[in-house]
Amino acid sequence: MGKKDKTTPRMAFVTLRDLPGTRVMFWVVDECPYCGERHLHPAGNLRTADPSDRLGEVPAMCDPTRMYELALPPRPKKKAGKTERRRERQGGKRDVVDDDKW
Repeated sequence: MGKKDKTTPRMAFVTLRDLPGTRVMFWVVDECPYCGERHLHPAGNLRTADPSDRLGEVPAMCDPTRMYELALPPRPKKKAGKTERRRERQGGKRDVVDDDKW
């Protein structure tokens, strides 16, 4: 088994928050992959900036020599609808082969 490459940036999942009473937005890293603390990264002005432009590789706040990649957390899978679940149940009933009906 090989060691992890220390120069490869790690993923840091972020949420977008604004500073109350101002127009400033921040990407918040709830748990830093290096130190485990919470960090803030400026995302721009609330009205004019596109916060997704600031996602990507940035230096870590706890150690500027290390880099991590700001990314949105993965979305959970969408649940199947009621009609789809019903079709699956009914489809399973139809596939049952009765020994009496050859």
